Amino acid sequence: MRGQRRCDIAAGAFIALLGAVVIVAASQIRGDVEERLPPRTLPYVVGFMTLAGGLGLAVKSFRFHGKDPEIQWPEKDGWVRIGVNLLLLALFTALMDPLGMPIATGLYVAGAIRYMDRRRVLTALLTGAGSALVVYYLFIRLLGLTFPLGPLGR
Repeated sequence: MRGQRRCDIAAGAFIALLGAVVIVAASQIRGDVEERLPPRTLPYVVGFMTLAGGLGLAVKSFRFHGKDPEIQWPEKDGWVRIGVNLLLLALFTALMDPLGMPIATGLYVAGAIRYMDRRRVLTALLTGAGSALVVYYLFIRLLGLTFPLGPLGR
């Protein structure tokens, strides 16, 4: 079996590399000078946060000096949970254009919470609605980013 420390170092390095790729790709995005917030701002923030998180994970794992725990792979229920979450993410991506980013985000968050904890229906609905409002007002209205609006843009 592989140890958790070695896998965390490899995962951290991969995540940091992914962040660096996002930063390089964001530097290629061009925008108008007159825009109050250039279109590459959000990808830069995400790229630098991903890079920092990956480096942090790799360095923390590298510096760990305790007993290296073995990796506990998920059982059948865990694999099903991972599969359902990947399916929900694929649905979110597919519904983003026709429904718009805020509505798709709200449905995704509510669906994921509902699947993970079936007893908290009201929490799932309120968190989904709150997420949709945050996406709409923060990213679209306040920051002026051009995400798909779906029926909200008509």
